[in-house]
Amino acid sequence: MIEDVLFGSLTMPGEMIRVLLAFLGVGVATYYDLFNNKNVPDKFLYGFLALAFLANLFFYQETLFIFSIAVAVFFSVVGYIFYRVGQIGGADVFVLASIMLLLPIAPSFTDMPFNIPFIVSVLIFGGVLFAIYVMVTFGLKLYKKENTRPRLIYLLMLVPYLLFSYVYVNSILFSPVYFIVLSVLFASTIFFMMYKEELTMLLAEKIPVEKLEPEDVVAMELMDPQTVKEYGIGRLVTREMVERLNEKKLGSIWVYTKLPQFLPFILIGMFLALFFSRYLLFG
Repeated sequence: MIEDVLFGSLTMPGEMIRVLLAFLGVGVATYYDLFNNKNVPDKFLYGFLALAFLANLFFYQETLFIFSIAVAVFFSVVGYIFYRVGQIGGADVFVLASIMLLLPIAPSFTDMPFNIPFIVSVLIFGGVLFAIYVMVTFGLKLYKKENTRPRLIYLLMLVPYLLFSYVYVNSILFSPVYFIVLSVLFASTIFFMMYKEELTMLLAEKIPVEKLEPEDVVAMELMDPQTVKEYGIGRLVTREMVERLNEKKLGSIWVYTKLPQFLPFILIGMFLALFFSRYLLFG
């Protein structure tokens, strides 16, 4: 079945309607993410997911339908794990699942030689742009900040990168697109390792427990381990955790309040994936 989807000549029924619904849904979610204090209404998320499933059912094609469900479930499980450890928001998981149901493969006009899951291209383009945004935005803030001391020891990671670059550029598998992707991800890793403590302080602040909200991400790196153990503090804030901390009258807690939104980059990644996905294969 997977081979039939990946290497067959399948075309998504109603693909233009699917594309329009996907962009409309992600566009609305992005609006809420940017202008509603990163709070995308649950009713909208449930509605978008239901609409995506119904559209997939309405434009039913047996092999593609099963494939879309399988891909959505797999990536949603992975996304939920990242959500539970505070790496992405719950809204991100719903939006990604909806995209996977609406657009399990790239639309035919992208001229892909075979059908890789559309979400893969979206995450590659969106992830690279997100990494560049983080490095530029927080790099400028760190540059203006006094007494910033990068841990230069991590620049030694450039040695294996340069060796890899030399081998890869001269190999028959060389792809300039993938080289750029890998280079950006490598640079962002070095950047994070060099400024890990400074970035943590830029992204987090200490707030009163009564201002905690479910799905807030606790800056565990700044918390006293004994306090974390005593009060049962987890990385991801839940309603039960808020009630428990209020009952125990814990004064304040470190929370990542300035994490950049990811949904705008999903939206941009979708746009780029429509027109440039084929370059991920051809180089």
